[in-house]
Amino acid sequence: MGKKKTFDSNEVLLQVGQLFITNGYNGTSIGDIVEETGLLRGSLYATFGSKQGMFTSALKLSLERDDERLKWGLLIVAMLEVTPRNHQVFEIVQNWYRHQSSTNVATNIGTELLKHSGILGGEK
Repeated sequence: MGKKKTFDSNEVLLQVGQLFITNGYNGTSIGDIVEETGLLRGSLYATFGSKQGMFTSALKLSLERDDERLKWGLLIVAMLEVTPRNHQVFEIVQNWYRHQSSTNVATNIGTELLKHSGILGGEK
C-alpha cells in the first residue's frame, strides 16, 4: 500500500486561486492544476470534489483572508465566468456584496476589473 500524501489544503487553494485569476475559470484545466500543485488528480478530487469545488473553496478562502489581490481576482472571475451558471457561487458573491459597507462597491469592482485586464496599472 502506498504512503498517503498529506498537503495543506489552504496552500493548494491559494495556488489554484492564482491559476484561476491568471487563466480564468474556463481557461484553467485540471491538468494545469495538477501541474501547478504537483498533486495527483485523485488527491485533488478526493479533497475538493471537482474543478468547481476547487474554485468555490478558493473563492471562500479568499473572502476570509486579507489578500486583496486574491479576493478581487477571484471575485472578478466569479462574476464574469461562474455566477451566471452556478447558483452556489452566485450566492457566495451575492452574500459578500450585501455585506459590503462601502457605497463605492461598483466603483471598486470597475477598478479591479480594469486592473485584472491590465488596462489600469499596465500589468496583466
